[in-house]
Parts: sequence; C-alpha cells; structure tokens
Amino acid sequence: ITINMEAFKITYIPALVALFTSICVILSFFFFSYLGVKSKRARRAEEVSAFDKIVGNLSSSDNTVRLASAIMIRRFFNGKVQKFNLFLFQESANVISSMLKVLPTGIFQKTMADGLAYAVDLSNMDLQKTNLQDVYLGRKDDKNIKVDSTDFYLADLSYALLENLSGKAIFYRSILFCTQIKNSDLSNSCFREADLTRVKFKNVFLKNTDFTGALHVPDKIKEKLVDGKYLDDDRVTAGHKLESSKSIFFSMPSIMEKGEELLTKDFKSFLEAQGYNVHYYIKDDYPCYGQLNRIREKIKNSVGMVAFGFKQISIKEATFRPNTKDEQIWQNKWMSTPWNDIEVGMALMEGMPVLIIKNPMVDMGVFDDKLSECFIASISTTDDNRKLSFNKEVQRWLSKLSV
Repeated sequence: ITINMEAFKITYIPALVALFTSICVILSFFFFSYLGVKSKRARRAEEVSAFDKIVGNLSSSDNTVRLASAIMIRRFFNGKVQKFNLFLFQESANVISSMLKVLPTGIFQKTMADGLAYAVDLSNMDLQKTNLQDVYLGRKDDKNIKVDSTDFYLADLSYALLENLSGKAIFYRSILFCTQIKNSDLSNSCFREADLTRVKFKNVFLKNTDFTGALHVPDKIKEKLVDGKYLDDDRVTAGHKLESSKSIFFSMPSIMEKGEELLTKDFKSFLEAQGYNVHYYIKDDYPCYGQLNRIREKIKNSVGMVAFGFKQISIKEATFRPNTKDEQIWQNKWMSTPWNDIEVGMALMEGMPVLIIKNPMVDMGVFDDKLSECFIASISTTDDNRKLSFNKEVQRWLSKLSV
C-alpha cells in the first residue's frame, strides 16, 4: 500500500492536532473544575476576597460575627498562605495590631490578641501602644515564637502570659503588670523604663538584657545588674515576694442607706465564706488623724479591693469644665463618695485587682463605664447577689487575687 505522505500531512495532521487540542482542553477543564484544582492566580484571588470579607466583618454590629471573624483571620497565618501570599500574612498581622491600639479590654480584644500567637514569627512587628491585657502569647509545643525586634513600646501586657518566646524584643516603657514570662530566651532584649510591678520570670534567659530605669525590677534580677544590664548566663526564675494575706479592703461610704448597707454585708459574708478577711470600715473606725496613712496601711496588707459606687452626692445642676470647649451643663446627676477614687487609686498603685459594684446612675471617676482594664471587674448593684458564685465578673475578679 502506497501512502501519499504529502497528502496525509495536508489532510489529516491538522485534524489530529485539532483533536488533540480539544482533548487537552476537555481534560484541563475536568482536572481544574471537576477535581477542584485551581491555579495559583485563582487561589490568590479567592484568598484576597476572603480576607476582605473577614476584615469587613470585624466591624460588624453582631458580636457573634465579630468574634467569628477574629478567629477566622488566623487562617492567614497558616504556613501555606505565608508561602504563596506573604502580603496577606503581613496584612493580617497589621490589622490585628491596628485594632488592638483602640479596642477596650474584653472578650473580643483578647480573641484578637490571642491570634498573634498563630503567626509564629512576629519579628519586626509594630505592636506599639497595643492593648495586650490578659493575652496568651505562646506555644504549647517545644517550638518558639520569634520576637526579634518586635516592638512592644508602651504596650499594656497586664496579666499576660508570654511563653516560649525567642528574640531581642523591645519592651521599652511597656506595662508588664502581673505579667508572667516563661520558658523563653529574651537575651539582649530591652526592658528600659518598663513597669514590672508583680511580674514573674520563670526559666528565662536574660543575658545582656537592658533594665535601665525599669520600675519594680525583681530583687533577684536587680542584684545582678551592671550599668542597667543583666549579665548572668543562666536561666532566671524571679518575681516579687507577696504577703500571704487573705484580706479584702472594702471601699465604701461611712454612712449608707439601709439597702446599701445590707448589700455590703452580703458581699462581706460571701467573701468570708471563701476564706477571706474583710476590712469593713464603719464611721467609728476612722481615726482623728493620719486617716490616709491608716487606709494606706490596710490596703497595703490586702490582696484585693471591692469598691461600692453608691449615690452619695446629688447634683441638681452644675457646669462641668466651664469656659472650655468641653463645657457641659449637668442636671440631676449622682456622684459617689470622693474617698472611692482615693482608695481605688491606692489599690492600683499596689497592683491589686478591684471589683467595682456600682449604682447604674453613678458613672464618674473610677465608676466610669468607659474604664477598661483586665484587673478591674464591674457589676451592678441591681445584680442578684444571691448568685455571686455564678457571676462571671465576680469569678474573674476572684481568679486575679491568686495571681
């Protein structure tokens, strides 16, 4: 059989090429569409779209949606995302950092802050002036979170737990009030002018770490400082020796309505049942001189405070901040006793947790609803005091007493 190759090439090869191309197109469609395999460009586009949606939901008025989004943004710290879309990894960290600069302390703030641990590498990140109260920044496995040149300048890490960190972190002027730092290597880090009130170090390398100007440096560290730097090579376990006091100071008016007095006594009975002693001042207990020193001595020997914001001063009409741009005319407002502000201030200087119990009509000074601190719990005088054992705010305050 003789085949005319020229005729074959002209007649059949184009048809075969077209057939082969069609088969490839069909197989590609099957492979990418039916099996769900997508191109890198398509995956990136989907990730960006998901990121935009999650970030938008962080400002939702629905708290459930906000909390869910605060958890979902952690997906962009996944290693695969970091490998294929480093931009989203960095932007997720920036979004969390930015929000923590303005978020008040609470469940949403803690959920956002806890997400930082999923990034694994926080090196060079700007966490200046962020609200990191009560945050857990660490890992439970043997690996470390890198914090090389991570900037915590003026960040508030009160009651935070920092675990398995590694790097030259910058804690310049940060607040480490009751912060626990465990199993970390922070050699060559900076704690200049930081507030280390009741801080605890456990198994931490601090070689060449700078503590110049830091407040309340634990004695075990302070005694080994040379020109402000810690020169010991060994792991450090150090903290502040606290008295084994079980006393609670009650900040309350010396004269109260009968219902208010009964409320204070209910709380006194509740705390005494928990094993605490209560400093319960009545009018006759106040001395004729040295009043502030007597209060300071009682507070200094306490582990916590309960501040009762009762209606003590009735303001029918007044001008607040007169002759300023913030001038306000007040009518029918209530204030608590000024002693509350003095006594709570003393408690905070000692670094103790405070439970606020306030009348809903009292909202000034330490009873301002805008106050947001993880070591201050707040409930209303209208709450059922028969269920204190189940009150989440009361239990949260009690948990801080043993820290």
